[in-house]
Amino acid sequence: MRVILLCLLVATCFAEEEQKLQWKDEDGLEIKIIRPIKAEKCPIKSQEGDVLDQWYKLTDKDGKEIGSNFNKKPYTFTLGKGQVIPGMERAMTGMCKGEKRKVVIPGSLGFGSKGRERDSIKEDQTLYYTVQLVDLFRAVPGEKWTTEEGIVIEQTHKIDEDKCKKSKTGDTIHQQYVLHLEDGTFVDSSFSRNAPFIFKLNNNEVIKGMDIAMTGMCEGERRQVVIPSDFGYGDNGRAPAIPGKARLYFDITLEKLIQRDEL
Repeated sequence: MRVILLCLLVATCFAEEEQKLQWKDEDGLEIKIIRPIKAEKCPIKSQEGDVLDQWYKLTDKDGKEIGSNFNKKPYTFTLGKGQVIPGMERAMTGMCKGEKRKVVIPGSLGFGSKGRERDSIKEDQTLYYTVQLVDLFRAVPGEKWTTEEGIVIEQTHKIDEDKCKKSKTGDTIHQQYVLHLEDGTFVDSSFSRNAPFIFKLNNNEVIKGMDIAMTGMCEGERRQVVIPSDFGYGDNGRAPAIPGKARLYFDITLEKLIQRDEL
C-alpha cells in the first residue's frame, strides 16, 4: 500500500512539473519551456513595462525558417505596449533571463486576417516560434518637473545619486531617443539606425530644449520629455515630418557620458 501511495505521489509531482514546463491556453496559444532557469538564478521574471532583448526563430508548420536573429543583434521591445503581436506578448511574460521557449501562436493572436506579406505569412497562419530572453531591463521611476522654459521632464528610470555620473556643459552625450508628435505620430528614432546620436552638450548641436532636458542627467538615466515649439523647431517646424509650432515628445536615454575633463 505504501509503495502504491509513493508511486502516486511521485507521478503527481512529475505531472505538476510537466504542467509548469508546458501548457496550452483556451484560445490555442501553446508554450513549452525547453531551457528552464533555476529559481536561484532568476531574481526577476519579465512583466508588463519591462524592456526585453529577445532572440527568436520563426518557422512554418513544416519547420521551414521564415526569420531568425539568434546569435545576432537581439530584438528589443517593451512588454505590454503592443509593440509585438498579442501571442508574443503573452509568450514572453513570466520569463527568466536566459530562458528559452517553443511557442505556437494561432493566427488570431498573430498577424490575423491580414497576414504579413513581406514574410509571406498568410491569412490567419499559425506561427511556430523558438524564443529566448537575452536580457531584461526594469525601470525605477523617479521625479517629474517642469522647467522655467516650460519643458516637462519625467524620470522613467532614475539613477541613485551616489552612482550618478552627471552631465554638464561641454560633455559628450551618447543618446538614444524616440520622437513622436502630440497625436502619437512617429517621427524618428536612433534605434532605427542601430547607433546612438552623439553630440556635445550646450554647444548648439541640438535643439535648445534637448540641451536643457539633458543637462544634469545621469549616465544610464531615462527620461520622457515634452519640448514646446519655442525650444524645438519653432513656427516653421522641420519639413516634412514636423509641422510648425509642434510640441515634441521624446523618450531619451543617456547611454554613455564622456565628461569634458575626460577628453
